[in-house]
Amino acid sequence: MKNIYESERDHFKWSKQKEYISHLDNIEDDIKRKAINALSFLEVEFGAQFLKTTSINHPIRQMISNKAPFQIKDLMEFSETLQILKKENNNYNRLIQKLLSKDNAQTEGISLVNVARMFLKEELIVSFIDEIKNKKTPDVKITNPYNKDVFYIEITKLNNSDYQKEINDNYNFFHNQFNNVQPLFSFSGKQFQLVDKKEYPGISKIIADAKKRVKENDQIIYYSDRRFNFMLAPPSYNYDFNEICERNNIRSIRFNGLPIEVDETSRINNKIVKANQIPEGENGLLFIEISPIYFLTTDIVNAAIRLEANIAKYKNLLGIILFSEIVAPKEPIQVNLGNNHFFSRKTIENLCRESLFIFNNNCDIKLSEETLVKIYKALL
Repeated sequence: MKNIYESERDHFKWSKQKEYISHLDNIEDDIKRKAINALSFLEVEFGAQFLKTTSINHPIRQMISNKAPFQIKDLMEFSETLQILKKENNNYNRLIQKLLSKDNAQTEGISLVNVARMFLKEELIVSFIDEIKNKKTPDVKITNPYNKDVFYIEITKLNNSDYQKEINDNYNFFHNQFNNVQPLFSFSGKQFQLVDKKEYPGISKIIADAKKRVKENDQIIYYSDRRFNFMLAPPSYNYDFNEICERNNIRSIRFNGLPIEVDETSRINNKIVKANQIPEGENGLLFIEISPIYFLTTDIVNAAIRLEANIAKYKNLLGIILFSEIVAPKEPIQVNLGNNHFFSRKTIENLCRESLFIFNNNCDIKLSEETLVKIYKALL
């Protein structure tokens, strides 16, 4: 592939981003065309200088910069959602303002788009609500155009402590090494202590050297030090690898990061007070963005029981949605947890969107059965 970005400044040009996609050889021509159209739309919405003036940590800029096939499809879906929203009389400009700022996009803007995407597919009308000073207002109004049912959604995010951020960063680093950095092999591993970012280059070399030995010698490789261990196996040894994992009660194709010792379910419970933003006499949902590590480390059945007990006091709250995204080779699933609670995972190739819906069985429901069915379909 020819060198598209001849200078660092070229990364800030929408035209170069489109040109780069046009030269990719790992996606179909139809996907290229749609991705380029998506970039053209986003350029109009966010401005010609957006890539130059925003932080490299802005979630939309990261979405644009990452040219993995799954991320390109996610970008297309993101753009399509905005295009649908722009056609409606729904206070679309408020959403764009939330997305322009890095901090607002991270804490609320991207979640607003995720919520909109869920409910638009059920032909519900999504509107964004202006904040009114000294008055409790939710973030989103949802209308069923077929019967005029209305419900509201309050959006919040469970932020991490500094220690949790370090744990998450470590986990994402190791996860990337084994799931995305080529070559890829069957693996299993575990972290024993917190790793400083300064150690990342050295650890990357350890893992790269191990992968090289696996490929050249066609053998299972095991590595261990005081910080972490891992095992890698070539395709010819997958049976032996799985036997070793089963014999030692090890989960294959998984790297176990450090446990988050804080009781995250208690922290989520503390967020449920945000349900007070839902207008009195109306039904609503509470959408809480969480770290993907929560679903990897938590007994969600017990968590659902604890959270259900807390939401019961909010009579107008239909339920809560715990939502996260992770890049991992997982299959889409739906798990019924009883009491109208369920866990769902949707995928765009390796991008996984996971959600836990906990229904409030004590809710004074004012919505029709038709609307309730649409809500469940949107979340599944």
